[in-house]
Amino acid sequence: MLEDLKRFFEDYPRQILQLQGVKPAEVPDDLMDQLLDYRHRSLSNLEDAQPFRIDPDAFWMMSELINEMKRDGLDELFSQVRLPFSTMIVLPPVLGSDGLMRGNDGLALGVVTQIEDTIFTQRFIFRSSNVGPSNCVMISKGMGVTSVSTPTRDLFEAVGMNVPEGMIEDELTSNRTFLGIAVAIATLLRHDGMLKLEEVSLYPRQQRRQAERSGKVLPATLISKITLGKAGRGQMEAMKEDIVADERGIIARRTHWVRGHHMRSRSGKLVWRMPHLRGAGPLIKQLRHVTGATSAET
Repeated sequence: MLEDLKRFFEDYPRQILQLQGVKPAEVPDDLMDQLLDYRHRSLSNLEDAQPFRIDPDAFWMMSELINEMKRDGLDELFSQVRLPFSTMIVLPPVLGSDGLMRGNDGLALGVVTQIEDTIFTQRFIFRSSNVGPSNCVMISKGMGVTSVSTPTRDLFEAVGMNVPEGMIEDELTSNRTFLGIAVAIATLLRHDGMLKLEEVSLYPRQQRRQAERSGKVLPATLISKITLGKAGRGQMEAMKEDIVADERGIIARRTHWVRGHHMRSRSGKLVWRMPHLRGAGPLIKQLRHVTGATSAET
């Protein structure tokens, strides 16, 4: 997908103009300048991008944490975060045999770029060999979040192809998810045991074998695979137990994981409290007598 996205921008915007039956000379000069500048900036960002493939459990846990922070009014974490790379490619959880998550509209990835104190987030959709371009960019700076159209959407409108508002809303929802995952990765990687990071091949083993059998050579591209560490697994267990307890009114077991969470210190600073086991003290040996009822008593 990353290589497909690079090829898309290397040929941009020719392929879109061709699909719409528009000649480059028919595009206004100022719009063509914007399209070419967008192409240059996108290729530059992708050149330095680091892909992150997220395990399903890690994706669920981080998504829930981000939703909790928003409900608790702790959104300022987004204004304080420094991403581990200037551009992060957020790949969805591994579900299919090809290592990609499938949805109704194809395969999605998020491109999250931080320039100084501003973060830009876009979503791209992959259908077969085609790339569904980004129509909007979500811009996060400080506590403010805005959305602007990409030159691609401006081009669509210039040639009479209107993009439905419902499609834009869906794209913004994806952008918020991708941004939240990138922020969660940047935050939780600083806490031992929350996330586990491994360098793995961009292409799953089955895909590499298929390529070898057909005589193709796939690029030796490494990506960062994100799974849950020991504390992260405890966090997920505690979160799911809390959900069940809330639904059924169950009291937690004596020994159980207590979920980690963001909280304010006395100084007002936003800090992360690690998940931990409660009720798991040292083993105390005790002698117990077990008696059973006799047959006459039953």
